[in-house]
Amino acid sequence: MNITYFMNQLQNRVQLNEQWQVELKTRTKVVEVKKGNCLLYPDEICKHVYFIRSGFFRIFSTVNGIEETVDFAAADHFLTSIPSFLTQKNGKEGIICEMDGILLKLNFNDILALEDLSPDFLKLHNLILQEYLLLLNQEKNVYRTANATQKYRFLCKQYPGIANIISHKNIASYLGITPPTLSNLLKDLLTKDK
Repeated sequence: MNITYFMNQLQNRVQLNEQWQVELKTRTKVVEVKKGNCLLYPDEICKHVYFIRSGFFRIFSTVNGIEETVDFAAADHFLTSIPSFLTQKNGKEGIICEMDGILLKLNFNDILALEDLSPDFLKLHNLILQEYLLLLNQEKNVYRTANATQKYRFLCKQYPGIANIISHKNIASYLGITPPTLSNLLKDLLTKDK
């Protein structure tokens, strides 16, 4: 069922012929991940791209011994450490599971083999990258121009229920504010919503 769902998600982007679907199914692995498990540690090479069927994940880096949240990923998103995956070099990012999940994973060499097999896969790869770049650009514009409350609301709109999954410390880190500032912001929001 997970592979079928994944294939449908890909088919919504590019029409895949039968041989290509068989190759992709053969190379795609289903992985169950428990909360707290790391898919990638900082200083490792990211060798996989994941499609999230369920669960919630946090991308982080460690700067001067302090962990900083870089991004989040939820169901129906693709997940990887882009700099490490694209260069196949040790990266600064790690990926941790914040809510039990089911992932479909493809490794770097399988993706290259699929690209050699069909130009359709290269087209699909480019479409997925394009979607991601558009999302990054949208986020960049919000986080560049918005105040902390607007950033928090945008984050909650992107990831409904995030406040029940991710610690305030990690949300504050992502928003570039301190945990006490986030607490004050949440108190203000609760007061305004009454």
